[in-house]
Amino acid sequence: MPRTVLSPEFARNYGFWSEDEQRALIRSTVAICGAGGGGFQFGLKLARMGVSSFSIADPETFEPQNANRVDGAAVSTYGRNKAEVFRDRVLDINPDARVAVFTEGVTPESVDEFIAGAHLVVDESESTQPEIGVLVARAARARGIPDLMAMNVGFAAQVTSFAPSGPWTFERFMGLDERMPLDEIAEHSMDLARSLPYVPPYSDLRALAAVRSRDGAGESVSLPSLAIGIDLLSSIASAQAFLHLTRGISVRRPSPVWAPRIAYMDSYRFRARVLRSGRISHLRHLVVAAARQRLGRNPSASYAVADIDRRRVQASSES
Repeated sequence: MPRTVLSPEFARNYGFWSEDEQRALIRSTVAICGAGGGGFQFGLKLARMGVSSFSIADPETFEPQNANRVDGAAVSTYGRNKAEVFRDRVLDINPDARVAVFTEGVTPESVDEFIAGAHLVVDESESTQPEIGVLVARAARARGIPDLMAMNVGFAAQVTSFAPSGPWTFERFMGLDERMPLDEIAEHSMDLARSLPYVPPYSDLRALAAVRSRDGAGESVSLPSLAIGIDLLSSIASAQAFLHLTRGISVRRPSPVWAPRIAYMDSYRFRARVLRSGRISHLRHLVVAAARQRLGRNPSASYAVADIDRRRVQASSES
C-alpha cells in the first residue's frame, strides 16, 4: 500500500513539520543527476523524508575508491552501476517508490525524459564536466524547475539553487557564456574561483594545487573527498530540498538560498554562513589558508591519487 501521512515511517517527523508538508514530500518527484557521494546520500535522505518518486542518472560503476565516502559503495556493489544501486536502496526503504534509472547519465537525448514531472532538479554531476551541469540547468530553466547544486570540500559543504528565472543562471555562476554550445563548454575546465567560494582555512593547499595542475594538463581529475563532508552535504542539501518541495505551505518557513548567495557549513570549525559566491570570496578564503600554511599552522596532508598511482606502478614493476 502506498505510504500516506499516517504511515508509521513518518510519525517521528511530526513536531518538526506538518502533515501538509509531509503530504507535499510524498507527492514530490526529484531528479538527481549523479549518484556518486553527494547525490547518493542526499537521495536516500529524501527517500526517508518521504519523497516517493525519483529520476536518478549516473553512467559510472562503484569502485573501491568510492568506499571512503559513499553509503552505496561496498564489496557487494563494486562493478555495479551507481544509479541501479541507488534504486535498490530506495526500494528497500520504500517498496512503493518510483525510481526511473538512467544508466547512461543525462544526455541531450535523455534530458527531457529525465526531468519530466520533476518538482526539483539536483545537480550532483562531476564539476570536471561542466557541460552536464549546463545541460541540466538549461532543461530545468525551460520547464520552470529550481536547480539545486551542492558541493563538499574537506569537512565542509556548500549549497545553492538556481531560480527558473532571473539573472543568476548556472552558466553565469560558473563564468560560462549562456549562449555557448555544449560541445564548446565541454572544452572548459572548472573554475574553482567561481565554484568554490569557501576554502577551509585548515586546508593543505598542495592538494588544491595538484588538482589544478592535473586538470590543466588535460588529465582526469580525482578530487579529494571525505565521508564527513559528503554527509554534511546531504544534510544541508536535503534541508534546502525540503524548503523547495514544501514552499508556500507555511509562511513561517524561510526561502531557499538562491544564487549568487551560497550557504556553507564546516563541521571541523563548527561554523556556518551565507555568503555571496565569486572570485572575491574564493580569494579571501584562499589567502587565509595560504597564510596559515606559510606559518605552519595547517596540518599536512597527502594528495593520494598521484602518490597511490606512483606506488602501484612501482609495485607492479617490482613484481
